[in-house]
Amino acid sequence: MKIITNIYIVVFMFMTVLSNPGKVISECWDVQEISSLAFKELDGEMVFSFKDAVNCSPVPDVQVELNNRKLTTDPNGYIRLPNEYFESIMDGTVKMTAKKNNYCTLQKDIRVMVGTVKDKRFVMSKRLPIGKARFVLQWGQKPRDLDLHLVGKDFHISYRNMKVAVQKARLDRDDTNSYGPETITLDKIILSNIYDVYVHNYSGESSIDDKAQVFVYKDNQLDKVITLPRTNKPYVKILEIRKRTIQYVNVDLDKIP
Repeated sequence: MKIITNIYIVVFMFMTVLSNPGKVISECWDVQEISSLAFKELDGEMVFSFKDAVNCSPVPDVQVELNNRKLTTDPNGYIRLPNEYFESIMDGTVKMTAKKNNYCTLQKDIRVMVGTVKDKRFVMSKRLPIGKARFVLQWGQKPRDLDLHLVGKDFHISYRNMKVAVQKARLDRDDTNSYGPETITLDKIILSNIYDVYVHNYSGESSIDDKAQVFVYKDNQLDKVITLPRTNKPYVKILEIRKRTIQYVNVDLDKIP
């Protein structure tokens, strides 16, 4: 069963490259890497990958703690564990903490189902000066393409509207073939301005599910991890910023107001 699943993932990723002509293809984990990591699991080894949230380069020397087990990522940004480690847990969660100098600490609960883990791709954000914020979207294999939107007083950052609003915000990454990340950086939070963050199911296939998460970084730390609601609607409003204060909303919508 695992062999069929992993081969399907490789074929699926290849087909989405061919079937998404309206956007620039940008992959953090390409088909070859996903295939390689999938077949490692067949050989009895679970591999976790850590990459930079902006440029998607591997992040080496990350100190990773899984429950009480400590590991360090190699030059490729990988840590490796025997499958037996998760098979002994079977069903439950593993608390993960990932730390590296000049990066915000990443904390996440990893779900273990029937002794295996689907969530093996992680991104880390470098530390941001006070007054900046960063929003990082990750999701599962489906929907194929989710988009992150940041709407400000006089700009709308997304793949189609504006790649850059000078000295205001920018779209760092637009990932179009499952998993993410999709990353937007807000360079300066102005006290009098209002900002809204949305997720859009661009591909329109299947529904948004609880594998989709937005990581919110502010004041040099991970402020919150938002798990999106399961919904058939095309948009989810994640948060709004009023007077530099983040108010978490997380409601599904038919359109952006």
